[in-house]
Amino acid sequence: MKNSDLAFVRRFFIYSVLLVTVVIVAIFVSYHTRTEQLTESVLLQQGRALHSELIMTRRWISEHGGVFVKVRPGVDPNPFLSSLPGMKVNITDESGQMYTMRNPGLVVREISELAEESGTFRFHVASLKPVNPKNSKPDPFEVRALQAFERGQTEAVTIENGEFGPTYRYMAPLYFEEKCNKCHGFQNYEEGDIRGGISISIPMTEINQKLHESRLFSIGAGSTVLLSLFAALYLLSSKFMRRLTDAQEELARLASIDSLTGLFNRKVVIDRLREELSQSERLGTPLSCLMMDVDYFKNINDRFGHVAGDRVLVAFSEILTRCSRQYDIIGRYGGEEFLVILPGTDLETAQKVAEKYRRESSQEPLCIDVMEIPLTVSIGVAEFHAADNESVDSLISRADAALYDAKRSGR
Repeated sequence: MKNSDLAFVRRFFIYSVLLVTVVIVAIFVSYHTRTEQLTESVLLQQGRALHSELIMTRRWISEHGGVFVKVRPGVDPNPFLSSLPGMKVNITDESGQMYTMRNPGLVVREISELAEESGTFRFHVASLKPVNPKNSKPDPFEVRALQAFERGQTEAVTIENGEFGPTYRYMAPLYFEEKCNKCHGFQNYEEGDIRGGISISIPMTEINQKLHESRLFSIGAGSTVLLSLFAALYLLSSKFMRRLTDAQEELARLASIDSLTGLFNRKVVIDRLREELSQSERLGTPLSCLMMDVDYFKNINDRFGHVAGDRVLVAFSEILTRCSRQYDIIGRYGGEEFLVILPGTDLETAQKVAEKYRRESSQEPLCIDVMEIPLTVSIGVAEFHAADNESVDSLISRADAALYDAKRSGR
């Protein structure tokens, strides 16, 4: 295989690997980007749902004027509610059990404490103007969200790393309603004013762990797919290269071989003669060649047909191959003519070789189907004259002239 062909196959393999890698990486990135988007979408829906539930809980408590709970250790009357004029905060039943009122804000705060203990989520009612100055102040996210609400934004989200690890933060506004006047009347809100917001924090540690495991699985699966594809591409490329090499070798063989006889064709045998001449001249060794012609070949074609004539040429080629020496070079020069190159052979030895070929060829007629076809050949012998700086054409011309002398002398 030519270097250019090898380079092409290598480039094809490299580009294929790069293309497959880019496609798989793009799919991997797209998949996980989409997964993260869906995760955030689910968290957003969860935040909205929790916010709606808290709003409905607050509204129910507000519509019923608050709820009363038993006073017991850890459950005491709220000082701030007790300080509000005209509000009945504590009641006692017939058995003497005291109950204290919990307004919507207190209920939401205590539910938040329970949720935080369970580790599921946390929420916080925040305001830039809290009704109770002792309430916890809004954190930076809540401040930004409350300011955005005042500019018309309806919700705010962010993901941040806090003391509880990665957390999804959601916040939506609380609007002032007429029933809120009992606790917020002194703040002079009007119906529909934003008096604060509910901030919901959803822990993402477990979610991120699942996403991380999913990424690792995808990387493992993607790597396995890539390695499998690379192996398949490598095997296919190797197989392609082998087949291409075999095909090129076959093409080279066909380009150098006479299709009928299987001997070297005219071009190749002349190229080999040129090489042998150069070597003979360089090393000072003798070189001869034989020009052979099947006698009366036109009559064989006319009498027995061209198919039989072809079989005569094949049979004669087999005789040449069988009788030649290991280093002799045989080729079909054209038609019924054959050229035999005899490296390291002087004229006398070449004449003996020619006589051997002539004798073997005419020993007995060829049997083709049921026909017996007599076979004789005429041979011209020429030795290379290195001292005269003889060319290939000159040597062949002398062998050809000797061939026709042989024909005229009697076939």
